[in-house]
Amino acid sequence: MSLEVFRGIEAMFPAGTRVHIHEAKLSSPPKLSDFPYVVLHGGWGEETSGERGDRSSDDIPDQTAFTLRCTVVALSLEGLNALARTSRTSLNRQRPVVAGWRFSRLRQVEVLTAEPDNRVSVETTNPVYLVDEYPFMGSRV
Repeated sequence: MSLEVFRGIEAMFPAGTRVHIHEAKLSSPPKLSDFPYVVLHGGWGEETSGERGDRSSDDIPDQTAFTLRCTVVALSLEGLNALARTSRTSLNRQRPVVAGWRFSRLRQVEVLTAEPDNRVSVETTNPVYLVDEYPFMGSRV
């Protein structure tokens, strides 16, 4: 997924929501102040151009299909619930805005329910996280 699409999706969140693109930028070691946060990630998507049988390597893509992944991370189940609600309200059934493109509405699909992250320790606690996916399509305007 292009950086401009990620930035368009990032802009859909309310001001003050800590959103990272591709990976979380945490302190080393992680601090309480690093949490909660959302990470937007996903593949490059599938681009198509022209009519079937009429494609060439120098075509400019006119359609694209993406699957956005949104990982929500907090230090407690209450914090995770609050940020997941914010994330889903910001994204679900909304359209990203990127110049030159028109996108379908994002549709939330839960991929992973709340799980502790036992690889990370912040003081005496482990963060909890969940993962949602949002498949969507776009076409050039």
